[in-house]
Amino acid sequence: MKNKKDGRFKTNPLGVTITGCPLEEKISEMYVLKRQGDNIGALSIVMIDNPMCPGTGHRICNDCMKGCIYQKTEPVDIPQIETNVLTDVLFMPWGFEIYSLLSRWNPLNIKRPYMLPHNGKNVLVAGMGPAGYTLAHYLLNEGFAVVGIDGLKIEPLSTSLTGDSQTVPSPIRDFNDLYDELDKRVMLGFGGVAEYGITVRWDKNFLKAIYLNLLRQQTFRCYGGVRFGGTLTINDAWDLGFDHIAIASGAGKPTVIGIKNNLVRGIRKASDFLMARQLSGAAKESSLANLQVRLPAGVIVTAVDTTTELLAYYPVQVSKILHRYENILAVYGEDSVRQAYDEEELQILDEFLAHGCVIQAERERANGAGETPNFLPFLQQWRGATLP
Repeated sequence: MKNKKDGRFKTNPLGVTITGCPLEEKISEMYVLKRQGDNIGALSIVMIDNPMCPGTGHRICNDCMKGCIYQKTEPVDIPQIETNVLTDVLFMPWGFEIYSLLSRWNPLNIKRPYMLPHNGKNVLVAGMGPAGYTLAHYLLNEGFAVVGIDGLKIEPLSTSLTGDSQTVPSPIRDFNDLYDELDKRVMLGFGGVAEYGITVRWDKNFLKAIYLNLLRQQTFRCYGGVRFGGTLTINDAWDLGFDHIAIASGAGKPTVIGIKNNLVRGIRKASDFLMARQLSGAAKESSLANLQVRLPAGVIVTAVDTTTELLAYYPVQVSKILHRYENILAVYGEDSVRQAYDEEELQILDEFLAHGCVIQAERERANGAGETPNFLPFLQQWRGATLP
């Protein structure tokens, strides 16, 4: 958002520069087409500047919200509108195929309306997080062959969906065929931090759409469990025939604060918690993963993901503990079970059991009333999580 007189960006009353959309998306044009009911046209406008919109949408874009003020009062929720445009198309008949086509051929994109043929150059992209898979998309459209690697294990998708040198991928008529319930979905590993973080604020099925769209490209391959610099060195890459290496490894290494006792019991690193929370499946009822957190919790520095994930995970944790405790009592009896714990462990166990009973009662109340359970008042009562 710029001043008409001098062309400089405006600032809000707090002195924050209002730059608008960081991708310079054509938001107003998208609105016009959406208002006219042209969802495909609106998505085409979005994908000129943001072809990876399934990976952005309603979980980021605070800059554009601050820069778009309706009648100078309330910010317009642009990210949700963009997500609405995307989902309206995805859930149309053949909606995924429409999105996939627009990512390779978009007649509204004057600079690059179509994907170029392979130019004979091969690029290795180390890291398949948001930066890596976005770079892979642009390289593929410019005619490069791309191999993406990631240190995380990446699950393959069915050949019937992706196709191969001998098989044409089956077209997807209904996006629901790709859709998985978030509490039951298999962790694909693709997407780096987008896979093991931000789940509270983002539907991971969008990540699967990006993954599948890339795998369908003849000149793209993706391999998990490969650590660049260890499993695969720079010299190995040159020997394998790569012409260029792109490092998109993100910030996966936990930050260790330089103070005494910062790894004592009760303290863990934010990235470690997020990865353990997701990749171990600790939030699933069927998982035996040992991931224990207690309230109140303090989250230091800019760990918004950790704060939201912790609050979402805690009700699941205490519910699992309550159910398993009841099952164990039915088999071994209370005296036998409680003798296995020391005094401190019993204190923590009883705390979890009491909280689990409260969560279970709220679920039963909400189910009887036909409502969504509201755990927030109880989390606040237990002093929740604090982000300084």
